[in-house]
Amino acid sequence: MAARKVLTRAESQARTRDELIEAAEILFYANGYFATSLAAIAAEAGRTIGAVYSNFESKEALCLEVLRGWGNSSLSRLVTAIAAGDGTLEQRRDAISSWWATEMANNRAPMILAAEYAISVIRDPGQRDITIEAVERIVESGRALFLEHLPEGAEVTGPLVDSAVRGVLSTGVGLAVGHVAGVMEIDKSVEVLTATMEFWLDRLGAAVREVGRPAD
Repeated sequence: MAARKVLTRAESQARTRDELIEAAEILFYANGYFATSLAAIAAEAGRTIGAVYSNFESKEALCLEVLRGWGNSSLSRLVTAIAAGDGTLEQRRDAISSWWATEMANNRAPMILAAEYAISVIRDPGQRDITIEAVERIVESGRALFLEHLPEGAEVTGPLVDSAVRGVLSTGVGLAVGHVAGVMEIDKSVEVLTATMEFWLDRLGAAVREVGRPAD
């Protein structure tokens, strides 16, 4: 009979943390943020409420971990879809459109949770600052992907690129909210996101042409 592995303190705490995040994801997605208590999450994970507070300082912090995991998985799926193509600009745009349609169709629960979480931290400056830091990391990930679509010769830094990245991401957030609210169909959402990307790419391309235009 194989000997049972004895977990170190760090391994045991990491397992507990993962189990709590998994339980929180199940309950948040099923019942919503506001209807889910930390006590219910602890019970779902087979842990005590003390175990919850030893790993997360609040329900907001636990919810942010759930959303961070979803966001990372979503971006990973996009990167995989882009990497599977032939590398052309047209293929990358098609991959993004297909990915967005799939995310809209299959991820209603986490999108609703994200909206509920945003409401919950409006009056909590401390948690709002933590959330802003997490969003900035998502922006940087989105920036890395967006830079692959820039016209040849375009600057990879500067206010116009920053506006482009944030403009596309903000449009995506708005479209996601519209989708979960039932006022934006998936096909229209894909169309608007694609048009927004084209708009910013055209602006960046125009900036390149303007810089390269010979003086009169």
